Amino acid sequence: MKEEFEDIFQNEEYDELLNRWEDMLKNKKKYFFDVFEFENIIDYYIDTDKANNALKAITLASEQHPSSIIIQLKKAQVFIDKGQASQALKIIEKLELIESSNIDVYLVKGAALNALNRYSEAERAFDLAVSFSFEEKVDVIQTVANAFEQVGKYQISLKYLLEAYKLEPTNLLILFDIGYSYEKLGQIKKSIDYYLRYLDREPFSENAWYNLGILYTKAEMFDKAVEAYEFALAINPEFSLAYFNLANAYSNNEDYLKAIENYKEYLNYDGNSVEVLTYMGDCYESLKNYDQAYTYYEDAIKEDEFFSDAYFGKANIRFQQNNYIEALELVNKAIKIDDLNAEYHYLLGSVLSELKDDKSACLSYKKAFEIEPSEIDFVLALNESYIKIQKYTEAKDILIEFLKEHKKNALVYFRLAGCFLRLDDKVQALDAFENGLRIDPSDHSEIFTIYPDAFVQNEEFPKLIESYLLKDLN
Repeated sequence: MKEEFEDIFQNEEYDELLNRWEDMLKNKKKYFFDVFEFENIIDYYIDTDKANNALKAITLASEQHPSSIIIQLKKAQVFIDKGQASQALKIIEKLELIESSNIDVYLVKGAALNALNRYSEAERAFDLAVSFSFEEKVDVIQTVANAFEQVGKYQISLKYLLEAYKLEPTNLLILFDIGYSYEKLGQIKKSIDYYLRYLDREPFSENAWYNLGILYTKAEMFDKAVEAYEFALAINPEFSLAYFNLANAYSNNEDYLKAIENYKEYLNYDGNSVEVLTYMGDCYESLKNYDQAYTYYEDAIKEDEFFSDAYFGKANIRFQQNNYIEALELVNKAIKIDDLNAEYHYLLGSVLSELKDDKSACLSYKKAFEIEPSEIDFVLALNESYIKIQKYTEAKDILIEFLKEHKKNALVYFRLAGCFLRLDDKVQALDAFENGLRIDPSDHSEIFTIYPDAFVQNEEFPKLIESYLLKDLN
């Protein structure tokens, strides 16, 4: 809309119109403008986000053309833009009595109702606009779909887009918007399907290939994501974000050298990025090239001394190198910057555990768990930490809490069995152990993590395993 308007106003006639209007305001004169001229002046101010200026134009337009439906519709539109949808609705309800089959009346009414969160009523208004449209039906349906998309109602938007698609299955914009709506609704496979249909007809769309790459990444189809981003870059070799996402896809696919190569390409176009420098450090760390990784983390900190992930990266390297004192200092710096990152507290717990400060380690693991209670690594670390400091009830309780939301985790049941043995509750221990066997017997050795002598002191446990293994054979 804005680009179209700018094209119009390159025309000298319209430049003159706008100059005449602004001259009138500046010198407090009064000129006559016809409805078409007012419409263009008002549209200019709407499209340049100058609602108050648009309202001034509408006020004079209403004086000069009091019976103009177009001017009143523009007035309602400006009220919506100014957050005064109720006033817009009052105008529209009057216009409905005069122009009961005017498509634009119902489109503006729907927009006003959307702004008031009255979505069902908005649908009814928009449906009337669609019903009164004929040759322009697809354009009207797309306008309605876009109106719902703008307020985040993607399911409703999709309903209209699919209707438009039935009418014009070769319309590329509709295909693109359907793919986008499915993505927003989390229906990734359907979104991929529609982007592929789009690309069948428009194979040289760099944006479609880029969006497809994002979708493949969300679906954890990293090989496909790489392919999509490479197509985007083949079409536009200067598409910097495609280099960034391609690097991420390679990294997710554990092809760290290719990831580093593409992160470097991204930096060539967009300059140093503290995030990208840190991602490159992560890649080198995954390749166990700790010196190079450490250098990139340091480069990131030079760019931003308060970038916590870079301190965390340095801390993790020092932890891998068994330099626990320096790791402790670095991870504490990361936590000082960002106290709500569970990974930082988890690493701190691991460092403190290596330094034999088991009580402090337990507090750090607990903090990580409190931030992300569904992360299994944090649950297991806290469970083991409680065992180390002989808080067996707490060790048991943390597993029971986790199992409320994750009932099919055999490993946790086996650990729970060990906790019950620590608490001399053999009946509950056998029950928990058998629950684990029902789900997956392969992790049964986890009981030894909590209670190493479980089988030595309790012959019922190996017998249970034997019975379940025989069931599997039969």
